[in-house]
Amino acid sequence: MPFARSVFISILLALLTFRLACGQFDQNDMAADLEQALTFNKYPTYGQYVEMMHHFAASYPEICLLDTFGTTNQGRLLLAMKISDNVHSDEAEAGFLYTAAMHGDELVGYPLLLRLINHLLTGYGNDPEVSGLVDSLAIWINPLANPDGTYKGGDHTVAGAIRTNAPGFDLNRTFPDISREEPDDTTERPMENRFMMQFLQEHRFSLSANIHAGAEVVNYPWDWTYDRHPDDAWYQLISRDYVDEAHSVDPVYMTMENNGITHGADWYVIQGSRQDYVNYYLGGREVTLELSYAYFLDSDSLESFWQKNHRSLLYYMTQATCGIRGQITGTVSGAPVVARVSIAGHDDPHSVVYSRAGHGDFYRMIKEGSYDVTFSAEGYQPRVYTAVQVSDYKAVCLYPTLDSVAAFTGPDPLALPLKIWPNPVRDLLQVEWTELPEEHLVLTVLSVEGKINWQQTIPRSQKKAFISTGFLPAGIYLLRAQSGGLTSTQRFIRE
Repeated sequence: MPFARSVFISILLALLTFRLACGQFDQNDMAADLEQALTFNKYPTYGQYVEMMHHFAASYPEICLLDTFGTTNQGRLLLAMKISDNVHSDEAEAGFLYTAAMHGDELVGYPLLLRLINHLLTGYGNDPEVSGLVDSLAIWINPLANPDGTYKGGDHTVAGAIRTNAPGFDLNRTFPDISREEPDDTTERPMENRFMMQFLQEHRFSLSANIHAGAEVVNYPWDWTYDRHPDDAWYQLISRDYVDEAHSVDPVYMTMENNGITHGADWYVIQGSRQDYVNYYLGGREVTLELSYAYFLDSDSLESFWQKNHRSLLYYMTQATCGIRGQITGTVSGAPVVARVSIAGHDDPHSVVYSRAGHGDFYRMIKEGSYDVTFSAEGYQPRVYTAVQVSDYKAVCLYPTLDSVAAFTGPDPLALPLKIWPNPVRDLLQVEWTELPEEHLVLTVLSVEGKINWQQTIPRSQKKAFISTGFLPAGIYLLRAQSGGLTSTQRFIRE
């Protein structure tokens, strides 16, 4: 009954606020030109939006870089702004992402994020808080994730904006469906989602948020199940912090559900959300910010919503600078190592994080406590830091060095003659052998902690096997082959 009650209350609130809070569109809500659009108190036309993004990049080239990461069905651009102190370099720093208007008619986040870009750019070097964020993070902002939906009525107006993209797909229901064990695959997904998935896979943001409207609540994982994320306590902390900051401006803003925060499925269950995609498939951390009951705010309301949210938006970003962080290198070479960072007795396969190629840097945000942290990588001996003390709102820096071990280079005369490829693998691992001491071969795929993920008995006469690896999260795994008294174990990487 709590679920039915929650849905009933949400429907009542939506109906009430549609009548009382939803602004009536007037063409005067649209900016007349770029200058008026840059007041952030009017909605830009599509052309003005593109012009604004180019204007920012041209005005602040030292800290601002504009990227077009895709196009829509109707040829509009999917734009993202990178803001960082060394914007043209890939530094050892956490990545952060804000996006808005994935539902094209939920417009509150669109002008908010344009104004946030401007706030970060103009504040750098003048505002210590802003300067600290820009110096510490690689910040990405995508103000308009569904331009075809927002400009359904034409490039000159947001009147007639719709929820879906042009072909009618709800972009926040068409990411991989965890309940159906869909693979992390862009095939046959809406065009905007294909490009967004590629963008997210490329950057692997440490922390992100997706801005919507239709309610006033911070929604944290999971959307697809009533189960709790291993970092549920941390999610509640950062969600509450966002709302508390907003309450300091307007105490009656964002008070629905648990006084402004909710576990996604406790509110209502959905499949294929971007929030769940980021958390489950990419090992990232993302919440959904529902910032207005009304889908469309008249232009006179935009200033008040900026005042309610801009401190929270900045404060949420600072969470990416906290927790356990550092760099992982090889003991002998000193080179960066791509390693798995896991918390003993805490993590599941979808909450572990990995250090990045190129720098070996990692970012593990977590609630205050004492944790045993394991660092493991292909070709290296695992290393464990015990009783790492973490405090909320602070960073603990670790710089583990890993000792290399002899990598498998060919058949061992005392082991099974086994060959696997490709390695790294994405969807299908091929296993091949010659002679076996018994009639059957037992193949087992294990995690590096020893958990069995897959097992099958295969007749000797078959000579080869194909293992579907699409269901495995990205990471390092062991393939164990057993026949008679002989065993062979090889590591492989699931990309």
